[in-house]
Amino acid sequence: MRRRDGAKGGSGQPPRGGDLDRAVAQALQLHQSGRLPEAENLYRQVLAARASHAAAAHFLGLLLHQTGRSAEGLALIEQSLRAEPKNPDFLNNYGTVLRDAGRAVAAADQFRKAVAAKADHAAARENLGSTLRQIGHFDAAEEVFRATVGRNPFHMRARASLAETQQEAGRLDDALVTFQEALAIRPKDAELNHGYGVGLMEKGRLAEAAEHFRIALAANPGQAKSWLMLSQVKPQRERDEELAAMEAQHAKAPADSLARMQLSFGLGKAHDDLKNYDKAFDYFAEGNAVRRKGLTYDAAKTRAEFEAMKATFTKAFFEKHRPSAIEDDTPIFVVGMPRSGTTLVEQIIASHPQVFGAGELTILKTAVGKGFPLDMKGGFPAGIVDMPDKAFADAGHDYLDMLHARYPGLKHVTDKMPGNFLLVGFLHLMLPNAKIVHCSRNAVATCLSIFKSHFRGDGHLYGYDLTELADFHNLYVDMMAHWHAVLPGVVHDVRYEDFVADQEGQSRALIDYLGLPWSDAVLSFHENERQVRTASAAQVRQPMYKGSVDLWKRYGDRLDPLIQRLK
Repeated sequence: MRRRDGAKGGSGQPPRGGDLDRAVAQALQLHQSGRLPEAENLYRQVLAARASHAAAAHFLGLLLHQTGRSAEGLALIEQSLRAEPKNPDFLNNYGTVLRDAGRAVAAADQFRKAVAAKADHAAARENLGSTLRQIGHFDAAEEVFRATVGRNPFHMRARASLAETQQEAGRLDDALVTFQEALAIRPKDAELNHGYGVGLMEKGRLAEAAEHFRIALAANPGQAKSWLMLSQVKPQRERDEELAAMEAQHAKAPADSLARMQLSFGLGKAHDDLKNYDKAFDYFAEGNAVRRKGLTYDAAKTRAEFEAMKATFTKAFFEKHRPSAIEDDTPIFVVGMPRSGTTLVEQIIASHPQVFGAGELTILKTAVGKGFPLDMKGGFPAGIVDMPDKAFADAGHDYLDMLHARYPGLKHVTDKMPGNFLLVGFLHLMLPNAKIVHCSRNAVATCLSIFKSHFRGDGHLYGYDLTELADFHNLYVDMMAHWHAVLPGVVHDVRYEDFVADQEGQSRALIDYLGLPWSDAVLSFHENERQVRTASAAQVRQPMYKGSVDLWKRYGDRLDPLIQRLK
């Protein structure tokens, strides 16, 4: 039987002469329609006829990358670019593959070349801007998106990307203005209203945020992320039409889809508000299960990394190495498990007139990665034992250069990246005058709160399975005990439950530890309109309440697998 697409497939005879380009076009149609084995066969037939055929090599390389054979695919893509080094589509695709492989800096170079080859290449411009944002080059990313808007004022995706870049750079007011300008052109656009709503939520304007999520949903009722965000800013006090609509969207969403996951987390929050704890847990469990299927997490590797850090940073290590002579005390580090009160504590500190709250910064990881690379002599972290003390001073200066460039002229700046608890040894040697505040909370309450949270990005891969979550929490507790043993007095502990029981007393003790004069403003932390970009963005706008302490007990035996695993 003749196949409808006209391919001869089974003969194995390669196309000839002028048929090669037509064969590649046909293979690309098969590729785009998901008929990958047939597309691969036809690409290979073309390359058998002409090994130097650039398009066949390029698209076969993409197909191999898409089907898990990235090494072979990358070699073919690079071959195609040697033949056509200024092909903007090839360059853009190459950048995408590099970014998928975690090589974002190299990817940005390819996107830049694609834009240079074709200035109006919309996909390459978007990819260049988003990748620059990913690696923290916010000014360069903003320049790319502004240029795109300059070329096409009605390019709404570029306007939204510009606003998102400003948000991530900590310039929320500028971002809100950018969203407003875009909404003046397209007031009912679902994506723009969603983005603006997120910005308003980060600003603490929760009622306005809810209205923009509703406008987004009126335009696109299936936009699951807007249902999720609406659930975060809206207290669910009774069953209403919105809850029914969200449940209907959940029922329609394909199993294991991104939409299903987002709607599950949103419905979990809504039913938690309604005190339907069994139903809430079912939704949270589904959302976490969907998320976990899409992740690669190696618990054994994580354990080995923690053990290696403890084996390196011993008492003998700190007897051998001395802290740097850096006197700068600008940074205040807030560390701990996510959902342990880190955002609350940062908000309290940042409400002091001498402190700017910068949120979750990645610059410590950048400075450590530069000074102590994974491929360092002796391996990371074991090779650190033989590093000169100057290496820690250099890393400290690198950190401060980045901090002061981003936040010039400020007396104190909080850096609230919870996972920096793993880097306390580095911090002490790099910046001995910096304050380190460690937040802790009841282990079950912390883990349940993580399990109930839909995190942006892939920063908490351990958080979507109760057993893995408990194991990670155990590693964290062990790590903090280690730091207290080898660096007594370096880390200041604050406990969430103590703050809830005695807000003023604990706040005074914290401000005293930081060496700051007392300010009553820290007691009204919930009135601070600073940008908050974490899962706690809505909760941190509320005064402290004691009911949150024992909330986990209402989930009863559903938490037994977690409780039994926790130390």
